[in-house]
Amino acid sequence: MKKTYETGLIGEQKAAEWLKEQAGMKLLEQRYRNQAGEIDLIMLDRDTIVFIEVKTRLHAVPGAGLLAVDRKKQQRIARAASLYLIGKGWLNRSVRFDAAEVTQSSVIHIPNAFQPGDMFYR
Repeated sequence: MKKTYETGLIGEQKAAEWLKEQAGMKLLEQRYRNQAGEIDLIMLDRDTIVFIEVKTRLHAVPGAGLLAVDRKKQQRIARAASLYLIGKGWLNRSVRFDAAEVTQSSVIHIPNAFQPGDMFYR
């Protein structure tokens, strides 16, 4: 197994635990995949379905990992999220797209990190 893959798994687990403890979210899915892409974490925040991109950076300046969630990555996440929602029959549910960065000493959580907007139609 690649070291970066293992690091990513550890970071996602740490982010999921942090979000459960600090934000009261419930984990629905981890490493969800479909033909459109992968979503690191899918969580429930009260009545809102939250799709979370997690970046683990063990040796970087805080915030550097969040910059990797660029427009192309956002589009893939949004497309995968739409297929997830269709599959669950949850098209009428409230949805949010967050980002989280995991470092050796902290978790940075950005609620509403991006909004898909019209990217479903391009």
